Amino acid sequence: MKIRIISGLVGLPFLAFVLIMGGPWLLGCIAAVAAIGVVEFYRAFGPVTKAMYALNIISVSAYMILIALFGVSAAFAVTIIFLVATMAHNVLTHKDRDISRPMVMVFGFIYIAVTLSTVFLVRESAGGIYAVWLIFIAAWGCDTGAYFSGMLFGRRKLAPVLSPKKTVEGAIGGTIIATALGAGFGLVLYNLGEIEANSIIMYATITFICSIAGQFGDLAASAIKRQRGIKDFGNLMPGHGGALDRFDSIIFAAPIAYLMLMLFEAGSVL
Repeated sequence: MKIRIISGLVGLPFLAFVLIMGGPWLLGCIAAVAAIGVVEFYRAFGPVTKAMYALNIISVSAYMILIALFGVSAAFAVTIIFLVATMAHNVLTHKDRDISRPMVMVFGFIYIAVTLSTVFLVRESAGGIYAVWLIFIAAWGCDTGAYFSGMLFGRRKLAPVLSPKKTVEGAIGGTIIATALGAGFGLVLYNLGEIEANSIIMYATITFICSIAGQFGDLAASAIKRQRGIKDFGNLMPGHGGALDRFDSIIFAAPIAYLMLMLFEAGSVL
């Protein structure tokens, strides 16, 4: 736990920098994390060939660039192209006739690259310079809150097969703490004159829903690791595992935050 806390504190200033800068800085970091995460996902299901490495880098890079230029309209086109490319690769590779491989590749691309790209979309939206922080407050604030809540009050196992250390009390405590952090963050911004008073409720609501989504993201990744018989997807960060281990909750929280912001924005327009 000590190593995990130290590496987390080291990475926090860099995270703050890229979130504040946004634009190419944030997009490049998301693309790097997504590319590493997708490869980690592929490795969990078997050997990764040079062709898979190349296709992954090209596809993730192209997707992120098109997202920056055209927004969500790029998602459908690139995903279809990626699907066709992976199926074509399966046809042309005579030694590998396992149809599950291209399926794993397409799912991994959507599961990781597409979902993580919504962090950039949130940052580039109206008020996104502040709202993007809610994703990380919800996911990592809940994770930290759940750890200490579970340590102090944990009695009932949340998912004993998938994650034996997680408890119901920890999950509830993590959600409460993350929601309080989101509301507190909104209150600070309101006092600084950066947001309206009603945005505090919006921030708390988004953090509450995203903290729950993030916990499902964590358990979903645990289910994959349990099924594949691995402890971590990688060893990118000391104490945190691979990129996918560190961002598994972000993968679920980010798209939910993006959808909720769109719904709030549509409601204000209506």
